[in-house]
Amino acid sequence: MIAAKSIGIFLTVLCLFAGYGEGAQVGDGMRQRVPRVKESTVRILVNGTSSGTGFAVAANLVATNFHVVQQLSPGAGGQTQVAYAGKIEVELHDGRLVPATPHSSVSGNNLQTAVGRDVVLLTVPVSDLKPLKLGRFTDAAEGDGVYLAGYPLGIEQVIVAKGMLSTKLKAGGYLGQGGTRDVAWLDVTMNKGNSGGPVLLLAEDPARDVVVGIANFILNPFAQRAEEFANMAASFPGNAVILRVDFKKFSTLIGEALKSQSHGVGGCVAIDYLHLPKP
Repeated sequence: MIAAKSIGIFLTVLCLFAGYGEGAQVGDGMRQRVPRVKESTVRILVNGTSSGTGFAVAANLVATNFHVVQQLSPGAGGQTQVAYAGKIEVELHDGRLVPATPHSSVSGNNLQTAVGRDVVLLTVPVSDLKPLKLGRFTDAAEGDGVYLAGYPLGIEQVIVAKGMLSTKLKAGGYLGQGGTRDVAWLDVTMNKGNSGGPVLLLAEDPARDVVVGIANFILNPFAQRAEEFANMAASFPGNAVILRVDFKKFSTLIGEALKSQSHGVGGCVAIDYLHLPKP
């Protein structure tokens, strides 16, 4: 009886130590991953305002979403004119702010494909970016651990978050272009500003982590109503001050804040849609 109890205690202690060791390994791995992904992740500014995130894929190339650098304007016949913003800049991890231009592979006749996939390449006038390793969307399965980096809500510090790839699915192309795309829901908190950031697969060896997706959208059940609320406030004629509070400004701020928030679920588009030019 005593021997059996002793064996049980021994096995319990052994399991505790085993779990501690595993946790320590994961912690050590993330300590390697965080600085590595941060130095490869950049902030995208459009017309001087923070618009989203990007990441280095070559010494002078940055990947991001099309919607991060887009310019939409009304066209003839109720159509929407789609183009790149006139002024695109990239803020590097070391603080340098450099101009960026759409690569030829996502311009001209290739623009429609870039729009539909919502994935673009930007060329920057530097040659010292530290590119992340690119994998394939099929490298990650539902239930796999992932992590991402980005500049949520336009803050000036890159944030790294860890979670899980929850569900793979097919979704329509951005702005209704290009048919369907491979995307995935992620059990990880993302917010407006994370778009365009890298989503990496957690490998056993941190050195073997690869980018499997590009952060692309968030789950927000309030988004549509929040946008309606903000638009209603913006279209309100004149100013309305209630109890010394500017109702128009207050309502616009509340609507924008609600529209930007994630509820712990984000989504990415497959990295496969990013095609690097041959050297």
